[in-house]
Amino acid sequence: MRRPALLLFILISTFLLSYIYLQEILNLDKLKEHITFLKIWVNEEIYISRILFFTLYVIFSGLSFPVVPTILTIAAGALFGIVEGVIIVSFASTVGACICFLLSRYLLKDFINNKFEKTKVIIDNKFRKNGIYYLLSLRLIPTISFALINLIMGVLPISFFRFYYISQLGMLPATVIYVNAGSEISKVNSINDIMSLTLIISFLLVATLPILIKFSINYFTKLNNI
Repeated sequence: MRRPALLLFILISTFLLSYIYLQEILNLDKLKEHITFLKIWVNEEIYISRILFFTLYVIFSGLSFPVVPTILTIAAGALFGIVEGVIIVSFASTVGACICFLLSRYLLKDFINNKFEKTKVIIDNKFRKNGIYYLLSLRLIPTISFALINLIMGVLPISFFRFYYISQLGMLPATVIYVNAGSEISKVNSINDIMSLTLIISFLLVATLPILIKFSINYFTKLNNI
């Protein structure tokens, strides 16, 4: 099986598994229904529960399962509280993003380079100049697909280390909001209740800051060189 076909197989498999099977198990209603039992278990099995939760989060996010990581983020707030929940999810989601990033880099990059050689050179040159600002902006918008960003970045010229720390920083605000919502899970009736229109607009405005900063730096640098 060729590399791009293998990646496509993984993405389709996780999508189908999530919507056909996992949505019946890992959804908001089931979480609220079993939250009391889960809290008791988490308090009794302090280390095992956290290691298991972290591992599951990394697997589901790393293999790009849709919806499931969002439910787990809410669950983190309900089970571990805001501070501990944010710490666990922040690191688990970033590690998962890095797995997806590496899968894309290994399975997709050569194919893209060969098929779109000329276009790829132009995109790479522009991305090297402003890439980290674009990534940070994209991460600050929670409505953009988590998996899509990871897959795209895997074929672009950004180092693994930069991808890691920018992703962790950029995903942190949305993580705090979802974990905080989970800490008051009785008030959450739908995932859509968490992200109001006003909040989404606020994220969009914040997401423009890295790009504005970059353009400002370039502008004042040019002025100083005149």
